[in-house]
Amino acid sequence: MPTKDNYWLLRIGSGAAVLGAVLAGVGNLLHPITPRDDPPGVARVIAQSDLWTLIHLVIVVGIILLPAGLLAVRHSIAGNGFTDALTRLGMYAVTVGATVGVITLILDGVAAKQLADQWAAAPEPAKLAALGLVSANETINFALAGLFNMTFAGFPFVLFGLGVAYAGTYPRWLGWVAFFAGIGSILAGLIQALTGKPTVASLILTIIGPTVITLWMLVIGVLLWRRSASVEKG
Repeated sequence: MPTKDNYWLLRIGSGAAVLGAVLAGVGNLLHPITPRDDPPGVARVIAQSDLWTLIHLVIVVGIILLPAGLLAVRHSIAGNGFTDALTRLGMYAVTVGATVGVITLILDGVAAKQLADQWAAAPEPAKLAALGLVSANETINFALAGLFNMTFAGFPFVLFGLGVAYAGTYPRWLGWVAFFAGIGSILAGLIQALTGKPTVASLILTIIGPTVITLWMLVIGVLLWRRSASVEKG
């Protein structure tokens, strides 16, 4: 697209990147910590959290907004066949990842909350069966979370990181930051898939990768806004 036609895409994408990063980041910070290898403890934390569903819905909105920021990045560095190919593939990947992420968060934020509340209210003879439903839902959530790490926080940022580093439109180091954060997220997803349960390595990588990516989207959102301002001026 001609540069001037990019103005609104850059501006809207900038706002989506910043707002999406803030919502996802704040949601993750507020997310209650659930214990490991303690099914009753997990159910108890979920049941006792009045904000459990709201926190997850905030993260969902953030995930929906972030791809719009990446779309703006794609068009802001357009003009080279190699970067176009990388960012196009990145958009395909992030579309899949956002879909997986929304499903995962709805299961974790809505279904898990309802199941945990039912467990908390169940009479003693029915508690074991109710806890089994909570644990089954958590197992599905964990499996999908591994896929989410790879398809949303992983491959898209590896591809976009390479595109940004190669294009030179933004600082090249910014591209490499996204690239290595994406690699870390892919590793986290693979570890989760292979082990089938949370491990120290997967937990550390899951914290580092998304945190770096969230900060990266904040920075790139500011840079997109500045770029849109320069386009406006002519």
